[in-house]
Amino acid sequence: MTPQVIIPAPDALPLPAAPILLQFLLHLTFVLHLLAMNAMLGGLLITLYGRIRGQSAWTELADSIAKATPSLVAATVTLGVAPLLFLQVLYGQYFFTSSILMGWGWFSVVVLLIFAYYGTYLQSMRGEKLGALRTPLLAVTVLLFLWIGFMFTNNNTLMLNLGAWGDKYFSDPRGMHLNLGDPQLWPRWLHMMLGAAAISGLMLAWWGKARLSRGDQRGTFMVTRGVEVFTWLTLVNIGIGLWFFFMLPSAVIKLFMGGSIYSTILFGVGFALALVLLVFGLLIRSKREKAPLLPVSALVLVTLVDMVLMRDIVRNSMLAGHFQPAEFMVEPQMANLVIFAVLLVAGIGVAIWMLRTLYVAWNK
Repeated sequence: MTPQVIIPAPDALPLPAAPILLQFLLHLTFVLHLLAMNAMLGGLLITLYGRIRGQSAWTELADSIAKATPSLVAATVTLGVAPLLFLQVLYGQYFFTSSILMGWGWFSVVVLLIFAYYGTYLQSMRGEKLGALRTPLLAVTVLLFLWIGFMFTNNNTLMLNLGAWGDKYFSDPRGMHLNLGDPQLWPRWLHMMLGAAAISGLMLAWWGKARLSRGDQRGTFMVTRGVEVFTWLTLVNIGIGLWFFFMLPSAVIKLFMGGSIYSTILFGVGFALALVLLVFGLLIRSKREKAPLLPVSALVLVTLVDMVLMRDIVRNSMLAGHFQPAEFMVEPQMANLVIFAVLLVAGIGVAIWMLRTLYVAWNK
């Protein structure tokens, strides 16, 4: 059975906008989702580390982050809806196929997300009453979120692994498959998880800066530890990223190594930015509360955008010969697009206002 036979036809409904616009919106909303996800998941990992360390400064930091985590989960889920919808509009025939192949694992995301979300509320509102169970329950919550990330990585790699679809389905059609045999799976998942923790360290440093501006000296510890988390995890993640890169198909690697000017520039910029961020982190570690965070944060944002664009190249290259957006029927729905744009801008504004309001409430 060849991949061409088992690839379903695209949705018969026309696209509501030109594919290039939908791809732009996919990238934009995915970057916003990544920022929230990094803060949430990375914050949970730092919180768990603080609980395990058990020192007063670390437990106080864990208490502070725990208050924010439920709101960060809500932001992550909300900001994840739009990119998932745009992915389904453009790549539905591949995404839905992989979702069916890993059906039970994919269904587990919804169920386990409910329990994980509840776990963050337990830590935030009932933490002290949990007693000795506090850290174990937090560890379970972290594992649930890591599993959810693992399922998304499975789905996003399986949708590109066209050659495996037939073997998986005809060997067992019950939806019990994961993409464990794909060499990209583990480095891609680790790269995302460590990246989330690293960027959350930078966010933690900003939080510490805000506290220092209010005269709260606890901010010094947050800045120092945040910069350290960002620096050392960035170092580790460079190695994980290279592992991921060399697990890509040879045709895709060639694109990044001179086969395509656009792809090569993106790879060169991304690798250079990772090294620059590492150097920046090492240089500002000793500055403690005076560490300059703005240039590092700006470079991190550029790096995120670069990585999202590289991710798009990998996806389209692995689907080359099958994914033909130029052949899609398009019937523009301008009214809906305008409404979406207005609501997106308004939603971002409301999210910023909520973060400011919550920050004031958390620090009273």
